[in-house]
Amino acid sequence: MLEVDQWDAMTAWLVESMQDEPAGLVIDLGPNTDIPDDELDDIELITAQLHRLDDGVVMVRRSRRILHTLRFADHSVQGLVLDRWHHDGHFDDCTDGYLFSRDLALAAGACVAWVRDSGGVEAADRLGCSFDFADELPGQA
Repeated sequence: MLEVDQWDAMTAWLVESMQDEPAGLVIDLGPNTDIPDDELDDIELITAQLHRLDDGVVMVRRSRRILHTLRFADHSVQGLVLDRWHHDGHFDDCTDGYLFSRDLALAAGACVAWVRDSGGVEAADRLGCSFDFADELPGQA
């Protein structure tokens, strides 16, 4: 019997989840349990976020804190540096950098590696996932 590697399967699932999705899709990976707000600053968490932008670009953010859902004025990718890891502190909730890429496997792999390397199998067992889609105004669908 051929065994499926859970990390490869997770990467493939994330890639599939992002394919053909519109700008504004946000996939959050983090604890699969609710943590009281007053305890969030005292706990090191492993979280990652994939945010679909225009022109097939995905933004990856990795953190040791809960990541907020960003509200962009638009999803344009003009002027963004692709396929380079950024550690400039642009997002205050993003402790371990961010990346812009059109390569969905690279983006998904960055999230999966973060979980695997930071917490291992135990982190995967405690991992939760949520999907948020952008709302459309009437007449724009």
